[in-house]
Amino acid sequence: MNAGSPLYADYRGKFHTDENNRYTSHPLAYHALDVAAVGNVLLKNDPLLRERLNTLRLTEKELEALVCFLLTIHDTGKFSTPGFQRLGEPHDIRVGHHSDLGYLLWKEHLLPTAIEEGWLRVDGADLERCQDIVTPLLRAVCGHHGRPPDEDATALREAFLPEDIKAAEAFVRDCATLFLGGTPFPADRETVREVKKASWILAGLCVLADWIGSDRDYFAFRRASLPLPDYFERIALPCAEWAVREKRAVPSAPAEECGLPTLFPDLFPLHEPTPLQQYVASLPIGGGPHLFIIEDATGSGKTEAALTLAHRLMAAGEGEGIYIALPTMATANAMYGRIERMKDRLFRDETYSTVLAHSASHLYGLMKTYLEGEAASETPGTTWLADNRKKSLLAQVGVGTIDQALLAILPVRHQSLRLLGLARNILIVDEVHACDCYMHELLRRLLEFHGAFGGSAILLSATLPAIQRRELAGSFARRIPGMDVKLQTEGYPLLTHISPTGTEEEVFPMERERQVTITLTASPEEAVAAIVKVAKEGRCACWIRNTVDDAVAAWESLSTLLPPDFVHLFHARFALGDRLQIEKAVLDLFGKKSTPEVRAGQVLIATQVVEQSLDLDFDFMVSDLAPIDRIIQRAGRLHRHERGNRGKAHLLILSPEVISDPDENWYRSFFPRGAAVYEDHARLWLTARLLSQEGKIVIPGDAHPFIEAVFGEGSDAAIPDGFLNLAAEVRGEECADASFAIQNALGLKGGYVETGGAWKDDSRVPTRLGEPSVTLRLARWDGERLHPWADEADLRAAWDLSQVSVREKQVAGPTEFTGPLADAVTQAVAGMRGRDTVIVPLQLENGIWTGFAQSPGEKPVLITYNRGRGLEISGIK
Repeated sequence: MNAGSPLYADYRGKFHTDENNRYTSHPLAYHALDVAAVGNVLLKNDPLLRERLNTLRLTEKELEALVCFLLTIHDTGKFSTPGFQRLGEPHDIRVGHHSDLGYLLWKEHLLPTAIEEGWLRVDGADLERCQDIVTPLLRAVCGHHGRPPDEDATALREAFLPEDIKAAEAFVRDCATLFLGGTPFPADRETVREVKKASWILAGLCVLADWIGSDRDYFAFRRASLPLPDYFERIALPCAEWAVREKRAVPSAPAEECGLPTLFPDLFPLHEPTPLQQYVASLPIGGGPHLFIIEDATGSGKTEAALTLAHRLMAAGEGEGIYIALPTMATANAMYGRIERMKDRLFRDETYSTVLAHSASHLYGLMKTYLEGEAASETPGTTWLADNRKKSLLAQVGVGTIDQALLAILPVRHQSLRLLGLARNILIVDEVHACDCYMHELLRRLLEFHGAFGGSAILLSATLPAIQRRELAGSFARRIPGMDVKLQTEGYPLLTHISPTGTEEEVFPMERERQVTITLTASPEEAVAAIVKVAKEGRCACWIRNTVDDAVAAWESLSTLLPPDFVHLFHARFALGDRLQIEKAVLDLFGKKSTPEVRAGQVLIATQVVEQSLDLDFDFMVSDLAPIDRIIQRAGRLHRHERGNRGKAHLLILSPEVISDPDENWYRSFFPRGAAVYEDHARLWLTARLLSQEGKIVIPGDAHPFIEAVFGEGSDAAIPDGFLNLAAEVRGEECADASFAIQNALGLKGGYVETGGAWKDDSRVPTRLGEPSVTLRLARWDGERLHPWADEADLRAAWDLSQVSVREKQVAGPTEFTGPLADAVTQAVAGMRGRDTVIVPLQLENGIWTGFAQSPGEKPVLITYNRGRGLEISGIK
């Protein structure tokens, strides 16, 4: 340490050892100022971020000064010589993570000293109130590695040497002088509550600023030679402006022109907007936060309405981008394809960032190539945002699964970064009705957080029960002062708008109604005969079965009665490459652009994979009995597009006979395989009874009353006595799932604080419940080499296209291999970069590809695969 240098000058904040074992470091004080400078640049260039963060009602200058100071102290724990300064040295002693040690140092020494000596001033508050106000902010910045600091860290004397504490104290005192200049905190009654709310956003901002400020491409390592003010002004701020600009971390401005023709020139004015679309394009947008709930039929243009609303909210300063959350990866992929075509019209320039956010997003380009015959184009600004799903919600245009959004309110690492991204964006949740009880409760908590931060949301559904609409609206408004929600209107299509000015509920006329004739049969033979008759008449048909095994059985049966080339099988148990090829063939045969000549006589046997994301259109349909919302979705695939006169739309439901006094085996005895798919058999009976009585579904007019009849608050009274015990069990499981969600979700009021150690293990807080699955990667073994099932030049892509998911209770892991095969499997796994992998080598025997895996009971199971039937699993006797 040079004479006259501050006590903290020689403490390192970053260090690096290159391939030649050369060691370099960056002073801790300089790294702290790098991060503060990034935060300063982000705040100056992001008015909405300032608004979300400034719950303390500070002036703009005061807010920037406070945030800069807080960011400079984020790495205070690195002053620990045992905990950080000796890392990498021989015999180093680990006493805890520096984020925990920093909070420990503040709690036990720095904060009392700072308040006593006046570095931190809180007007008119005693020591305890001062600590209550400052502590949530300290947790937010000290916990910048993805979780709040551990409240039970080691003893102070074990973590810091006496000279460490003096150096930290000198550094903090100088930072307070540099940034705060004696400016006091407000200390009125609301401050403690508001500062806890602000801690969530501050935590995310600190993570973001630290990530950018740690990038050596922009913040080069330097020797300690400049005083703090000089380094901050001359070095840190210019580097921060460069880094933030290059990384596109500052949002792009929205385009000034709003409206349907501007955003969707391919649709409007070629088509007349629906009344609902016209309404959202012109309704007044006042101050937020806003919640819109749009209920309308599948294919009615809800997405266009939502994006128009989102763009208008962005133009009004209520958001900087959008995140569209969907129930599955398949629906997210389909939505991303739609957004790719119009996203440039949302912003003034191309400096915005885009991302597809789900666990298999890296496959999107490959899948698009398979389905559309062309590679996915590069999207602007994705290079730093898309490299890590934890950063994905920071993108201005994000599309992904709802899971990625729900992680923002669960105690998992870096949830604060997700929450920061969502707080700046308009949240659009599509197919809200697809949420089960567990996910519904998590979505309610997410809306509570989002509304409290001033964010706006748009929820879309074709079949939303009234009770869920009330619960979602109430959760959004719960933490917004003065917002009173009273929903009274029923109708369909329906727009609900909740804002500080009140609640509006608008019912719209139905643009186009389709009547689908419904008949029920308890005879599988009748279902088969009906499909054969339709096919021989030159029309196309689909049979949606509730399980893969039932679908395969129907496909085999119909293939003996119709030309095999005219009967197609589509389910989720095909290897991805084969499934994509099947999906493309299905779209060619039954999609919007299919011609009468191509469709004539074609039959598709499928599972639920055709219910969502695929724009398919059939002349006739058979469906296994399913809950009414699924039946409505399936009926929407009948006569979906105008094709001239093709008779009446007819949906034949294969169902047990509807009797007045069924027992609890009513559904199970008829569908032994499907009984576990839809466990609420009472609702299935209510669905069958309703459809047998009505004999038709009018789309969309019947959607709302039919949903209420089966799932509404008064539906329990119609459940037969034989189902009461089963219905009570199902209801009990639903309540347990909802309670589990409430227990898992974070609480806004407590602020950013460690909760029972749950942050340490992401696996303990799932975004959805359900039976675990395992991904198999199929391979062909020729006796010498192991080849991925899919033929693709890129080896990694070939393995990805060879994957198929199965239930964990069927396959838990790989079997043991010996000899050359064992070596080949080991080599293949090593080339997959550590991804969870169960490789199943298949060998061709008697025309059938067969292999083995291991069951949860460590017993061998036989796996067979072919491109016609897909994958099948059986136990070995």
